[in-house]
Amino acid sequence: MTSELPSPPSDRAPSPSPSVSPSLALGAVPLLEPDRSVSGTSSVSSISTQSTNSRVSDGAIVGRRRRGFMRPQATVFADSARNRNSVMSLGSIAHVQHYFARTGLLDGKGAQLAKERKKRAAAEASVAIRSASFASETGSTDLGFSENGSILAESLLDSPVDREEEIGSWEFTIPGMLPPTVSTYREKPAYVPPPPDGVVLRRELREALEDARKVLKETDRGDAGDAELRNNTCGSPEPRTARPESQGFHEIEGLHVLDIITLAIRAAKNYYTAHENPQWLSTIKSEKQIRAELYQILDVLKKMASRSFSGGMRQQERESISSWITDIDKLLNIEEEQERLESDKREQWTWREGNWTGREREREYLFIKSFDPSIDELPPWTDPADAGPLPTAFLQTFQNGLRLIHLHNALVQKSQRHFGDIKTFHTDTNKPYRCAENLQYWIKAAQLRWEVRLDVNALSVVQGNGQETWKKFDGAILKWCKAVREEIISEWNEQQVQAKPPALRIDVGSVASEAN
Repeated sequence: MTSELPSPPSDRAPSPSPSVSPSLALGAVPLLEPDRSVSGTSSVSSISTQSTNSRVSDGAIVGRRRRGFMRPQATVFADSARNRNSVMSLGSIAHVQHYFARTGLLDGKGAQLAKERKKRAAAEASVAIRSASFASETGSTDLGFSENGSILAESLLDSPVDREEEIGSWEFTIPGMLPPTVSTYREKPAYVPPPPDGVVLRRELREALEDARKVLKETDRGDAGDAELRNNTCGSPEPRTARPESQGFHEIEGLHVLDIITLAIRAAKNYYTAHENPQWLSTIKSEKQIRAELYQILDVLKKMASRSFSGGMRQQERESISSWITDIDKLLNIEEEQERLESDKREQWTWREGNWTGREREREYLFIKSFDPSIDELPPWTDPADAGPLPTAFLQTFQNGLRLIHLHNALVQKSQRHFGDIKTFHTDTNKPYRCAENLQYWIKAAQLRWEVRLDVNALSVVQGNGQETWKKFDGAILKWCKAVREEIISEWNEQQVQAKPPALRIDVGSVASEAN
């Protein structure tokens, strides 16, 4: 068996002669234009003739970033930044960029410029090392090095980024752009609603109760209402149609009642919680009872809604709501009567106004008697300089500090600012240290509540050490009374100046009747 020998390889096509013109590349897309000449044979192409340094230099020129303001591309703040007043008060991003560019706050510092400066410094250091090694090997000093190998400053060129002469001075303005010296800070004033006023809250409560009373009257369709409807129908020539009694009508009517009564409950709650003198209100009706009545009315409304207002309002539900409205009216009337009696009582106090020059102790004595809760008679207040041996009977009354504490707490309750009362004190004053502590409580409370500093040595007053101690104690009581009286009188004057606001209400029914 003879084996077949492999066929000899075919001769490869010879290389084209250098004199042959070059042809187009296979599959060239797109085809070259016919008028464009094809380069001849060359060991280095035209593209490769550019050196690496030339490409880097061109790239630096093309991609060079000019420092300064550039037109923003519809840039807005992030959602988290829009919610911060400190960010939005700076203005738009365009104005911030314009401001930093014109003022030069970021020239050569911060952000990307700082990174480029570090890279440039590292590159210059590497070039200096290579040049120094080359100079040491060749002994040449033509590369900008001195004899000792140090780099000459004038031999190295700055980066094109830092060459302001290449960039040139240019002005770029945008229509509507403010100069950088104009502040765009816009402070957004936070609206703080004023504290609720007692007169306004009382007016709103009375209006809400009046609306609730009208709604209950409209929904009352008892036997008396039907009889009146029949009488009106018989007496008039035109027959009247009966009121609809469908489930849809009851639901609409029930929702209207629910809205009006809920507004009345809300007005009552606001009046109770924001009352200026809750202790005074509790003397008329306790807070527990007031809350129980509110929950009872809410339970009535809940039962009405649970049955989808089927059959309309029931008589028991109507009576419960009507009795609650009547009780609230009585409470407001009693409170207004007490305020009137209190105002009449204040008018009888002579120490409120007038010229009391030379009779300061007499005026403060009447002031103390007006608010003293003690049942014991208060001795007259005489001047220590005119009195005999000290202490006087008046000063002995306040020596243990207990009566001063009760007087302080009573005045705090009479004032508009109910804070700073003394809650912890000694009622058993048989020990001297307890009396001294009571006086210290009173002195500290005078400083915190009435903002008056008293120079009194409590222990010396209790022990009765010397005439000077009693004179200081007398002067401290006089100073304290004057400060408290002036504050209370100023609060009363503000209440008198505050007029009752008008009830800005428009009765639709009365307007319609006048129009007809």
